[in-house]
Amino acid sequence: MTNPIALKLRQIDDRTEIEIKILHPMEPGDALTQKSGTPRPPSFLQSIVIQLNGRTLVEGQLSASLSKNPIFAFSFSGIKAGDKFAVYCTDNKGGEFKSEIVAQS
Repeated sequence: MTNPIALKLRQIDDRTEIEIKILHPMEPGDALTQKSGTPRPPSFLQSIVIQLNGRTLVEGQLSASLSKNPIFAFSFSGIKAGDKFAVYCTDNKGGEFKSEIVAQS
């Protein structure tokens, strides 16, 4: 399976921005299927953790109210070439997703 987390780093003046796009249906479970009219089972992200070189910078709880394929962006200062960002997510079905990116000079 392809990793559902896509990461991009951008240098903006003296700050580094990390953009996180997570490919996920974010189905709250209240919509009905067209064919059978039965509710679609819920499938949504529950948590996100962003680490820099193993140290947690951001930790958040998510809910079904987010749009499909959500995008997050955070900006940090003091990032050096070789620093490694890691992003971890979990969903309500027990799925665990991880992606990493290393800052360039």
